[in-house]
Amino acid sequence: MLKRLITRYKNSEFLVNITKLGSATTIAQFISVGTAPILYRIYDKSHYGTLGLYMAITGVIGVFSTLQYVQTILLEKEDEDAINAMWLNRTINTGFALLTLVVILILFPFIIDWVNNPSLNKWLWFVPVSIFFAGQNQIFRVWANRKKEYNLLTFNMVFMAILTPLISIGLGYALQNETGLFIGLIVGQSLPTLILFLGLRKKYELGFGAASFQKMKNLAIANKQFPIYSLPSEFVNRFTNQLPVFMLNSFVGPAAVGVYNLAIRMLGLPIQFIGGAISTVFQQRATEDYNNTGSCRPIFLKTLKTLSLIAVVPTLVVLLFGPDMFALVFGEKWREAGIYAQILIFLHSLKLIISPLSYIFFIARKQKVELYFAVFLACSSLILYLYSRNLGVYQILFFHTLIFSLSYLFTLYLSYSYANYKL
Repeated sequence: MLKRLITRYKNSEFLVNITKLGSATTIAQFISVGTAPILYRIYDKSHYGTLGLYMAITGVIGVFSTLQYVQTILLEKEDEDAINAMWLNRTINTGFALLTLVVILILFPFIIDWVNNPSLNKWLWFVPVSIFFAGQNQIFRVWANRKKEYNLLTFNMVFMAILTPLISIGLGYALQNETGLFIGLIVGQSLPTLILFLGLRKKYELGFGAASFQKMKNLAIANKQFPIYSLPSEFVNRFTNQLPVFMLNSFVGPAAVGVYNLAIRMLGLPIQFIGGAISTVFQQRATEDYNNTGSCRPIFLKTLKTLSLIAVVPTLVVLLFGPDMFALVFGEKWREAGIYAQILIFLHSLKLIISPLSYIFFIARKQKVELYFAVFLACSSLILYLYSRNLGVYQILFFHTLIFSLSYLFTLYLSYSYANYKL
């Protein structure tokens, strides 16, 4: 029986690939969790609040860095088209990073008034750098996923999980300000891009000579549904997801943002590592099944069951021991992050389960539906936060959890519906 299971496992490319990424992400998760107590004792709440606001800004603006054409690298059937799609994305990303720099140069006085966080002012000049490297890294990761280069993705993940916190810890002790956090972030965005590029270049012809401007233009026109529908949808989603950061920074201050970011960082670890590994493999397998058979429901249901089982343990642990656990691991000053986590845990469990599966919207070319739903969700959230000026932090987080949990459940329903061709 055991021998049969081992044989079935070795013959299942899907399970083997999940194991490769899953092992790496587990190691990276242990490193992240192991170094976090040190980091959160070195840096203050306001330091993490400043970093959180920076990441919220770059995350929302960065949605425009490829105009959402990046998914075409995986979706194109021929490698020649995929290479042209990759260069289309790289060109757009570079141009947008430069445009961001110009906008900051012109509007800097207005931006710092809107941000309302003096500690962030000097770091705003690094926004174009973050946008460029984050975009390029995403492009190379999608190409590596297309070619099933999971060993390279695994190495990259573990290496950066070790290097980034070491930089932040060392500079934190030396400088006693938020500089270490920002340098660690920027290195963590730039170095993986270089590693991926050098690793992929050894096996594939990725130079600009392999691309054609006319083919890039044709691909952009043929896949115009991505900038028309996916781009505004993703922008609305990211802005809505970051609304708690913007509102807490405005209503309460950067310290509250720091507490909130610790809570969602710890809750996001299963999503970032375990869910991320499964998502990477699911995207490739689901796309392949859908293109070949017209349906990816079997792998959809298999992935849904796997992620649901994974989500049970962190949900119970946070609900039962959240505040005490945060105080023990990060110090008593971070106990409140455990209360935040208890309020947010159901939402993040659903996010772990459903986010990878929502890739079906791209496979089935249902970006228009996704856009309509995202706009509705954004309007609901804006109404909530305008009303929440008179509410406490816990009430704000509760309604945030309620609205987004309902949206994720509806997303799951739609994703399953679209897992069959032309349904």
